[in-house]
Amino acid sequence: MSDSSLSPGQALGRWMLDVLIFILAGGSAAGLSALAYQAIAQTKTPLGIYAVIFAASGFIAYRQTERVLGTDA
Repeated sequence: MSDSSLSPGQALGRWMLDVLIFILAGGSAAGLSALAYQAIAQTKTPLGIYAVIFAASGFIAYRQTERVLGTDA
């Protein structure tokens, strides 16, 4: 968030929105992929793969949010 025209309150609100979107998107992607994999394979996988899915999906959602809001991430 390099937009210097934001007030501190607006910057905090934007940060909270970014964090919320990151968590919701990452958690949804990791949870759905875990459910799908366990339903198909009938086995559990290491938790590391879900952490990677969580991080990647959350980052993609964060970047899309910044693009929609018109700021550079």
